[in-house]
Amino acid sequence: MVCTTLKMDKEFVRKRMLRRRNSLSSEEVIDLSQKIEINLFSWKKFLNCNNILYYLSFGNEVRTDAMIARSLRLGKKVYVPRISKILEKMEVCEIKNLETKYILNSFGIREPCGANVKVVSPLKIDAVITPGLAFDELGGRIGFGRGYYDKLFLELTKRALRIGVAYDFQKVKPLHQDPWDNRVNNIITEIKA
Repeated sequence: MVCTTLKMDKEFVRKRMLRRRNSLSSEEVIDLSQKIEINLFSWKKFLNCNNILYYLSFGNEVRTDAMIARSLRLGKKVYVPRISKILEKMEVCEIKNLETKYILNSFGIREPCGANVKVVSPLKIDAVITPGLAFDELGGRIGFGRGYYDKLFLELTKRALRIGVAYDFQKVKPLHQDPWDNRVNNIITEIKA
């Protein structure tokens, strides 16, 4: 009974946050994403990272395309995820520019495609820009429940930063975390910390 209640709580938070996030206008998403980008790139610890894995935003998630472009202009190596259904995990794919070709995966999320896509070891990554539906102050995270980022975090080096980017309303009271859940180190929102 306890387990079911905790799962319901996670589902409740997922639905509530998805509903709230989906209510944002495209102008609000762009404005808030720009503020989040400014805060992220103002953080010296992040700027010291050279190999950055970004998620490719979809729906009303915090937009990452401008962050990706800015990182490339700064000479950083940029990577994006691709789901391997065979391995049931995310692959880390290097991209050299924004002209990379993409396809939509079965979740409706862009993924790099083509013969030139280079898959690299997660051990190369210094920072992972992580999506989520909700985050708590301790770095607890609720995503869509598929566990792809939790699995990826286990493959990173200890020094790799796990950074959640979210709208400030996505910060919530402490979340129940299951044993397989892995936390982020920091959460960056539009509110200047």
